[in-house]
Amino acid sequence: MSRRIFVTYALSPPFVSAMNLNVIELTQQLVRIPSLNPMGRTVLGPEFLETRLTNHLQQLAESLGFPCERHTVLPGRDNLVVGLPNRSALAAAAPIILLEVHQDTVPVDGMTIDPFAGELRDGRIWGRGACDVKGGMAAMWCVMEQLARDPAARDLNVVLACTINEENGFDGIRHVCQLWQHNRSALLPRPPHWAIVAEPTELDVVVAHKGTVRWRCRTTGKAAHSSNP
Repeated sequence: MSRRIFVTYALSPPFVSAMNLNVIELTQQLVRIPSLNPMGRTVLGPEFLETRLTNHLQQLAESLGFPCERHTVLPGRDNLVVGLPNRSALAAAAPIILLEVHQDTVPVDGMTIDPFAGELRDGRIWGRGACDVKGGMAAMWCVMEQLARDPAARDLNVVLACTINEENGFDGIRHVCQLWQHNRSALLPRPPHWAIVAEPTELDVVVAHKGTVRWRCRTTGKAAHSSNP
């Protein structure tokens, strides 16, 4: 028998407007830090890979007083796992809510605008990754900051994972799943109960995704085809 669990959390009114981070400005900052995935090609130029963005996010976490862990996944490519400060005793045993977002973007081939300008025009932010997925990343960081400021949220256990190489191999999220399996993280000592992934879905809630399964079969007997049995 399946069971649904609903968690309700209301922000304390004094803290709703007390955020220092601005989601629009932060999105622009993130777009202006290139983190292109070479998609298997030879890496040419500093605009490729996630290192500069990871450094920026780590500095952001430290400036906010957030505990963070940097985990090397591939040479020069690190995941960043971020927690909330000043948790209560209840938070340590509370169900973990994982916010997951990838740092890399697809390349800029064929773009006709400055891919890293982060221009705000016509109610939109223009640039590589604004939609997939640095806008979502900025939103998650703002949520983390708001939760950290709200005393009513001290019992919550929310962890943000900023991962690498989503666009070409999923190495980052695979590594995140190994953290609790191999006891490599104080922030993720056990599997999360819930996960929210920042992918552009036009705000539709998506609970599953298509995948592939491959297998090899061996049979015995005489080979034939249905057209000529």
